[in-house]
Amino acid sequence: MEIIEIDRPLEIGEEMELKVILGGNVIRIFCTPVQLEELVTGFLLSEGLSAEPKVIVEGDVAVAMVDKGFSTSINSSGCAGIYVDEPLQKLEPKVRFSLNSVREYLTELEADYYRRTRAYHTALIVSDGKIAKGYDVGRHNAVDKAIGMAYRDRVDFSRSFLMLSGRITAGIAKKAIRVGIPLVVSKAAILNSAIELCERYGLSAISFASGIAVNSGAIATDA
Repeated sequence: MEIIEIDRPLEIGEEMELKVILGGNVIRIFCTPVQLEELVTGFLLSEGLSAEPKVIVEGDVAVAMVDKGFSTSINSSGCAGIYVDEPLQKLEPKVRFSLNSVREYLTELEADYYRRTRAYHTALIVSDGKIAKGYDVGRHNAVDKAIGMAYRDRVDFSRSFLMLSGRITAGIAKKAIRVGIPLVVSKAAILNSAIELCERYGLSAISFASGIAVNSGAIATDA
């Protein structure tokens, strides 16, 4: 095989296959090989599989117990296909965030690893000025890593917001709702499916690319 330079080459992004053993089930997640314990921890929380996840990672294998049963599906992306038959709970925002205060964190998405590769998504959980940051080739994985890091740091999700570089889809919205995050922010677009979930479950969202904010109570109007 020959690799030919057609322009100034970038550093190549990294991806691995992580085998995750959940009780008697096995799923596989294609992910960037960093923050793996945080990835699985955030995945268990954001998919409603465990309220207090305990994860062990050795090499390319992770082991954890789950509180609930689930079914699996095959996805073509790096995201694991999981379905938990349990209704989402409506959010009741405890805090409000101004557009200006949220906008200040957009620079956190322009990380060096992205500039070197153009390969990775970034996600942040911001709470009281503290940042839990995850990055991955998959936007869902990046979000799960940020959630896992925030959980490890004992962040109160109900007083935080999620910011990501990728689109706000139904899957991303559901992750936020399950862990109790009242606001999702993205520099990319928001999809109609996510807006419908905002209306139904009290999630607020800001999409700078779409030029809209969906306010279900967590967004304050700037003075």
